[in-house]
Amino acid sequence: MKKVLYPILVIIMFLVMQVVGALVMAAVAFAKNPDVFMTLAKSGNQEAFMSYFMMGDALAWGLIVSDILMIGILALLRLVDWKYVVNFKMIDWKTGLFAIVGAVCLIFYSDILSEMLDLPDDMSKIFTGMSLSVVGALSIGVIGPIVEEFVFREALLGSMLRGGMNKWVAITASALVFGIIHWNPAQIPFATIIGFVFGVIYYKTGNIVIPSILHIVNNSTAVVMMVMMGEEAEEAQLSDFLGGPAMASGICIPIIVIGIFWLKAFWQKYQSERFVDTPTAAVELSEATEIVESSEIIESTEQTNQIPNNNETVL
Repeated sequence: MKKVLYPILVIIMFLVMQVVGALVMAAVAFAKNPDVFMTLAKSGNQEAFMSYFMMGDALAWGLIVSDILMIGILALLRLVDWKYVVNFKMIDWKTGLFAIVGAVCLIFYSDILSEMLDLPDDMSKIFTGMSLSVVGALSIGVIGPIVEEFVFREALLGSMLRGGMNKWVAITASALVFGIIHWNPAQIPFATIIGFVFGVIYYKTGNIVIPSILHIVNNSTAVVMMVMMGEEAEEAQLSDFLGGPAMASGICIPIIVIGIFWLKAFWQKYQSERFVDTPTAAVELSEATEIVESSEIIESTEQTNQIPNNNETVL
């Protein structure tokens, strides 16, 4: 029951916090300039009204407040195991390097794939506007990624794994939720693939350290590009820097192979310290116990029925 109930609870609380963030955002926008806020609200021009407080610090503060509250709620519900979640000491960095290289390759591929699908990007202007302020850049590049790893890896995926769900089902389900919950068509394929990769790394390492680092680097790189390019970043595509879609597609083939190879090597070499596939582990433990018990019984019987050296029969 827990492997279904807790994940649903995590998703519901995340959505509730988005509503809370929207209320904070509206409050900040109103406090900044009440007259402009009320004028736009009464004008009936929804696009202008939304743009007013979504392009500035109001959205960033709304996200930050909702993020902080979300971490607090997860802690109260005991959906975060602080012994593991940010434990740098338990990371095998030598083997973890395989995961980092594999993830970077697949992030690169996912970015190209998203461009080729040419899905609507409803958040491009908003992200560009947020990146121009310090609080907005921190929200997108650092705070948001860390909180999302707490929510979607530690709380969502972690609760499914602790509840005994099959690891591949849990990793896939959490990745799909991670993709869909972004609500932006252009981000869904990218976020789903990356959610799966981060889920694999989380399962093996038992914490969110490496996924958080990768997530921060990915988002911060986007923020730097938006700051450097300004409005041009909205139309910029990675494939353009690689010589066009055809060249980018050709480059993606070896990139995918390298990414999968390194991630597979990580999976095979890294010794998981936290999670096991509970049903399988239980069966293996049971079988091992039966073998030991059977061996002890046979040994005991042989000792009891041992034939003495004088060839006398034991009655």
